[in-house]
Amino acid sequence: MKIKVCLYLEAESVIGRSGFRTAFLQQLRALQQQDLQVTTDPNDDYDILHLHWFGPLSFYNLIKAKQQGKKVIAHAHSVGAYDLKDSFTLSNTLAPLYERYLQYFYEQSDAIFTPSEHARRLLEAQGIRTPIYVVSNGVDLERFRFDPRKRAQSRAQLGLKRFTVFSAGHVIPRKGIIDFISVARRLPQFDFVWFGHLWGKLLAYDSEMNEALESRPKNVKMPGFVEDTPAAYAAGDLLLYLSYGETHGLVLLEAAALERPIVLRDLPEYRSLGFEDGVNCLKGKTVEEFSRQVERLANDPELQRRLGQAARALAETHALDRVGQRLCELYQKILEGK
Repeated sequence: MKIKVCLYLEAESVIGRSGFRTAFLQQLRALQQQDLQVTTDPNDDYDILHLHWFGPLSFYNLIKAKQQGKKVIAHAHSVGAYDLKDSFTLSNTLAPLYERYLQYFYEQSDAIFTPSEHARRLLEAQGIRTPIYVVSNGVDLERFRFDPRKRAQSRAQLGLKRFTVFSAGHVIPRKGIIDFISVARRLPQFDFVWFGHLWGKLLAYDSEMNEALESRPKNVKMPGFVEDTPAAYAAGDLLLYLSYGETHGLVLLEAAALERPIVLRDLPEYRSLGFEDGVNCLKGKTVEEFSRQVERLANDPELQRRLGQAARALAETHALDRVGQRLCELYQKILEGK
């Protein structure tokens, strides 16, 4: 029997600049390469409902599917307080309530998919009893392939002429924007670029972050959200990823696919993704360490090449065809009740 899956992302236009949507689109492409039917309309007929968000429409469709005897998968891109804290205005106050709601939502499903072993362990530590499976968000290796022409165009558009350090993500404290600016201040000989949406102070106010943004040095550029992320990232020479907490870290895999050398904060979730210090990245824990690692890489083209190639090899283990195969295997297992 050919399985039909409904891959559903509520409010896609509202969260269009989030990693949720990127992961949803990549898994949609991954499934379209497999031998099964896929729809994104929850009003269609289907065997499995695979939810990529947790809003009211998602909850409604979850309950509706369960009443019809269909299997439901909740994709846990967020695990609760861990990835909500230090994000938006009042996020730390709301984090415990948010986590309890997510637990309730996820436990209504037949299975939970989450993008890393670290995220799975965090969910299990909350006492969730629903079966949890790890499925990488994947990376589109064809889309994220280094193109020197796109690099030249992006560098010209951004006015970049020196060694360039970049990062990406929403401009919120959790993503490490304050430390990124601190490293840039220590290394005025390099250019620094942050790609990502800057929210208004009403939605994302943090006194320390806003002070850092307003007093940032001249070598820090902030062009905002960009649609053509492969071209934007190719403009950089090194990814400096200083987030304080991620369930996966799509930017890491995208930069790796482009063979960009990576310096990142030493977090357990990155180890579970396969990032090893000195093998396919460099790691640090403080602004001083990050600064030393960036300077070390900038002055060692051979180390840049070696780490970039190793990063690409790691990205290939998260290719969309592998993600599609993994999803199909799990769908079959869940349908059979195993």
